[in-house]
Amino acid sequence: MTKIKSLQKTELIFKGLSSSKRLLILDALEKTSLSLSELAEFLHFNLKTASSHCQRLESAGLIKKKKKGRKVSHSLTYLGRGMLTIARRTRDLSEKK
Repeated sequence: MTKIKSLQKTELIFKGLSSSKRLLILDALEKTSLSLSELAEFLHFNLKTASSHCQRLESAGLIKKKKKGRKVSHSLTYLGRGMLTIARRTRDLSEKK
């Protein structure tokens, strides 16, 4: 991978993490897979908002979709789990004085 491609991938990841709503989605998916409607209901988002944020997270490689029959569920990727941990540690460090 060229340096430019690598930096573009890093940029996608950080854009994926740059929204509190997307961080809430990652947090919700930490323990279980959820459908889009389950995510929207759980987080009190409308379906369009949840879909838009999930698309951004998926393009960043932080979540993945799995289709089983007619149901599509979303779950964290290995990268998504790691970045969620980093985001939490960053928050914890920023709260220390």
